[in-house]
Amino acid sequence: MKSITLNLDIEELYKLNKFIEDTIHKNDFQVELILEEIFVNIVKYSESDFLKVNAEYDDSLLTMEFIDNGIEFNPLLKENPNLPSNIDDAKVGGLGIFLTKQMADNLEYEYANGENHLKITKKVEQ
Repeated sequence: MKSITLNLDIEELYKLNKFIEDTIHKNDFQVELILEEIFVNIVKYSESDFLKVNAEYDDSLLTMEFIDNGIEFNPLLKENPNLPSNIDDAKVGGLGIFLTKQMADNLEYEYANGENHLKITKKVEQ
């Protein structure tokens, strides 16, 4: 398992993307979208001091664990938004967690020792 600890600054998203790309040895659009949505939410809303990401890639299965000491928040309990009927009615924002739930193969959440632990599993073919 590999780990990276990041400052909660949007500029750190590049480091996170590179870390995961180096782990899976390729670019993957869905993985990048999941990373961006989760990272931006933690930066904007968590009030955390840090973000640690653990990653493991084995037999086409990527497992990422996001750990922060911010406000307790279980994204799995967030209700899915009402989707607009057409693009003209769409609003910016509010779909990140929903999209992550749709793209990931498995999500697990735990709050332990004052830390949020969000584990995301995604199949990534080579």
